[in-house]
Amino acid sequence: MKCGLTSEQGVHAYRAIWYYTAGEIIIRAAAAAAARRRRDADRPTYRDQIFADLDPQVLPRLASLGGRWSSLTAEDTYRQGLIALVNGLLGP
Repeated sequence: MKCGLTSEQGVHAYRAIWYYTAGEIIIRAAAAAAARRRRDADRPTYRDQIFADLDPQVLPRLASLGGRWSSLTAEDTYRQGLIALVNGLLGP
């Protein structure tokens, strides 16, 4: 193979990329469904409730991200993650 992987490694790389992609599709579909439910409900989400009550002494980093968690997790990072995955599969 041109990228230096054996046939077996190529199969494993293909599966890893497919699983990553399928996972992204599943997560996006679930997030879209959750967004529709949030629009219909007039209350904070469970995640918002949990993040609002995080103790900064116990979970300082997570508590500091609490207000930004939704916007950070809504970012489209598929390409960035795919590049990292492929680079990891190909090695140095």
